[in-house]
Amino acid sequence: MVDVKICGISSPADYQHCHAAGARWVGMVHYPGSPRHLELKALARLADQIDELLDAGPLRVLLTVEQTMASLRSLIAAARPDYLQLHGAESVDSAIAIKAEFGLPIIKMIPIETSADLAACAQWEGVADWLIFDAKVAKGTQPGGTGHSFDWRILSHYQGRTPWMLAGGLTIDTVTEAVMISGASAVDVSSGVESQSGKKDENKIHDFIRAAQIG
Repeated sequence: MVDVKICGISSPADYQHCHAAGARWVGMVHYPGSPRHLELKALARLADQIDELLDAGPLRVLLTVEQTMASLRSLIAAARPDYLQLHGAESVDSAIAIKAEFGLPIIKMIPIETSADLAACAQWEGVADWLIFDAKVAKGTQPGGTGHSFDWRILSHYQGRTPWMLAGGLTIDTVTEAVMISGASAVDVSSGVESQSGKKDENKIHDFIRAAQIG
């Protein structure tokens, strides 16, 4: 069964829809360049609202991009995540320090354009708990949630030891094929389950997870 992460939720209703559809993780984004960006107070409010729900649901992932340790302290205190996703050019040394301070499992994004980009994975063995393969974008642009994809065949023979999930422009129409070609056991989606930029769609969330699990 393919596990699914729905990234960029912004309301308790989003969380409940993901829970009902069977998502394993939900992502809460703190990145000002994203239409899904949540400021510190919004993160805290959403975390409080989710905690008030009666049923335990998907694990919460806090997505950040190249934050300082001081900033992470505030963000983690507000969001109270189960995982921390590092979605920028964070170094291995910084990730080790972050893990030592907060004790959270880490998901590290690896930008992919060609098979040569997989060479970056080896340094994360034993540091990252998950890798997430996303489409490489131009420097200075939004590092994820853009709807861009890459050639899934690049991953078809990947043999790394760290669990990984596939991201990058996945949609209801492409995720089944993407899973079959890449061999992914987990997938991540954001813009592919939205009715408009930054707004999650309940029906699309359900349809995406069904399609992913067909694969």
